[in-house]
Amino acid sequence: MGRPLKKMNFGPRADAAEVDGGGQWAPAAFTDSLHGDAHIVKQKGAKRFLVATTGQPDQVCTLVARTPNASGEVSIKVRDTDGGSGTYYVSKISGRTCTLVADTGTQFSDGVKVPWNRTGAVANESVLITLA
Repeated sequence: MGRPLKKMNFGPRADAAEVDGGGQWAPAAFTDSLHGDAHIVKQKGAKRFLVATTGQPDQVCTLVARTPNASGEVSIKVRDTDGGSGTYYVSKISGRTCTLVADTGTQFSDGVKVPWNRTGAVANESVLITLA
């Protein structure tokens, strides 16, 4: 699995989008019949997470590199330095790096492993994790 993610990245979305990059991630999840914003409760592996969505029981979801469209799927998006317009789906994530699949971004090729952070992306070097 690699280096696990820090627990500070998990939890409910309350006050998640802080100026300093603090707060929890806001992945999109499809649990049972509900698609919507979610929060990660616990990491089970590099591609599996225990996820909670409003009004649904917690469910183990697999990380997918697209918008979730089936039960048990979750996605995480990151941004590059193109003014927030360059986005990527994460296909695998560890405590310091993630593997990307391009959505609208052009700085990185599909399958590239790059460092991620919560404060700001560096052109052609790192990506910014999307917060709630």
